[in-house]
Amino acid sequence: MFTSRILTSIFNNRRLNPSLHRLISTTTSLRSSWMDSIKGVFTGNKTSSDQPIGSDQFTLLRFADELKNARRLGTFKQYMVGRSSEATFSDAFLKQEAIIRYLGGFDNTGENIQTSQKQEAAKVCNCTIADVENVLAKFTWAKEAHKKVEKLKEEGKPMPKSMAEIQKMMGSTPMELARSNLAKSGQISRNALCPCGSKKRYKRCCAKD
Repeated sequence: MFTSRILTSIFNNRRLNPSLHRLISTTTSLRSSWMDSIKGVFTGNKTSSDQPIGSDQFTLLRFADELKNARRLGTFKQYMVGRSSEATFSDAFLKQEAIIRYLGGFDNTGENIQTSQKQEAAKVCNCTIADVENVLAKFTWAKEAHKKVEKLKEEGKPMPKSMAEIQKMMGSTPMELARSNLAKSGQISRNALCPCGSKKRYKRCCAKD
């Protein structure tokens, strides 16, 4: 089962430090439903149903609802660091929720979102196209991981126990997926700040890969 720290790292684009890796290594196996784990992380509670949630139920609007629950319950307060205020932290998740919900209005599966729709979401949600790609990539990455975990369970194979194992299974991170999507679509200027958060120009950062 995922710990809150693991899933929160997906939404904060944070890397796990060595002590956290040690903590994660003691966690139990993933539950049968990846969405169950996510819901438990976002709400701080177990799901109301013990029935596994299929991939077809892993939707943008459901994801947005879980973010809303987490924000309302203050689930993420424990992850604030430095000078981060509760209001700033809550606003960040509110914006991510708004982006996910807006995109869900076009295609709730998140699989057929068009470039023009992403641009519209950026305009309506008052954010950059990189912000939209980042949030969508987190959802897409989580959904794909959920499918792979379901398959592992069906085949009776060992399931990943940590974020490191999940990333190894996926062969990428959510941020890497977002960068790839931006590069493929040509939606980011080489002189723009890199969406990875390094504060470097894109051409001097991820565009070099």
